[in-house]
Amino acid sequence: MHPGQIMLTGRMDIQLHPFDLAVEATRCQELARTAMSAAGQPGGALIGNRFPEIAEMDGNLALGAYYRGDLAGMLLGQPVRNDRWFCNQVALALDMCENLHWLDDAFKISELHVHPDVQSCGVGTALLAEADRMITHSRTVLVTNATGNHRTKEFYRRRGFRTITGPFQWMNLFQRVLVLGRMTPR
Repeated sequence: MHPGQIMLTGRMDIQLHPFDLAVEATRCQELARTAMSAAGQPGGALIGNRFPEIAEMDGNLALGAYYRGDLAGMLLGQPVRNDRWFCNQVALALDMCENLHWLDDAFKISELHVHPDVQSCGVGTALLAEADRMITHSRTVLVTNATGNHRTKEFYRRRGFRTITGPFQWMNLFQRVLVLGRMTPR
């Protein structure tokens, strides 16, 4: 078994619980790169660059899905008000679509990744549902690739997210992204 690989046998017993991102940053980075590579998504080389900063943010949520002790999925997020960098990146695109209000009382999902061996088994849905129970904000927002990302966008659409910006350039990179949002289920 190579690093990051999860062998599935018998009934899956996934355990969800918060973790310390400062302690688990390397495992999170490996999981994110594995999941993004398997999905053919760009940006894997950049993933994790902000983990140390995210770990220090007030209101940070780091939620893990563990299968036999291995990190099989993760969700990272924080209140939008605590991430000025994010607000600066998305404000113009939101404003152009008259959706700047989506930053008010919003929780941002920074990362949601599931190991390819356990995708389509409900792990991502379970992580989102657990995060919904833990956060108090009225809205949930996230950024996702605008092109070549149908499966991910469909995953979020089925869970109530809608596109709230047009495609825009992300961080002066080649990548174009969309902001998705939904009212946080209660």
